[in-house]
Amino acid sequence: MHTRACSILAMSLFSMLSGCAAHNPGPREGLPPRPRLGAPVDRIGRPLTANALIGPLAPDDVSDRRKEEYNHAPPSDWPRFTADIQLTLGLYDGLDRQCGNQWLANPQAAPAMRYQPLAKVLADDRLWVDSRSTVCTRFLAVELTALETPGAPGGDCGGRTPLQDANDVFRSLLTLGRTSGVDDGVSEDDHVHSTAEFPFLAAP
Repeated sequence: MHTRACSILAMSLFSMLSGCAAHNPGPREGLPPRPRLGAPVDRIGRPLTANALIGPLAPDDVSDRRKEEYNHAPPSDWPRFTADIQLTLGLYDGLDRQCGNQWLANPQAAPAMRYQPLAKVLADDRLWVDSRSTVCTRFLAVELTALETPGAPGGDCGGRTPLQDANDVFRSLLTLGRTSGVDDGVSEDDHVHSTAEFPFLAAP
């Protein structure tokens, strides 16, 4: 009798578990499959590189396609875009009607090679950060220091915080060879961001 009761109890528990499994969908049932991790779709390192330096004078379809290739490229393919960037840097160098004063430009080099040093730096689309420093107030500080740029802010951790006007710094370096002087008219965001509290960006 005891054995029979145990068998009935075991069968009942099995039926209950089976029933629960049959009526409770899995965590992803009815949802589309997770996308496979693959090629990136955009970059968030240095600002404006794709829009400002990849094919700006090419026909729209050619320019857009090349920008997409740039955004999707894995790091091993980044050097492929050095020539694209190098070709465009001369446009910015001449905006102030003074050729050769762009950051890292070499006025003594042949025209085809004048902008290659900066093109190589920008094609390697990584923000340099000095983790030894706790002062982080200047965009591109580590690059400027490492490349022996006059007036470079030594001791700054570099990187890019939400409080920095990275676009103005970038355009100024391309046009004037210094970190200020070109202003897009937008000095700060509408919201106050943080450099100490995650997730750092203010609510929209």
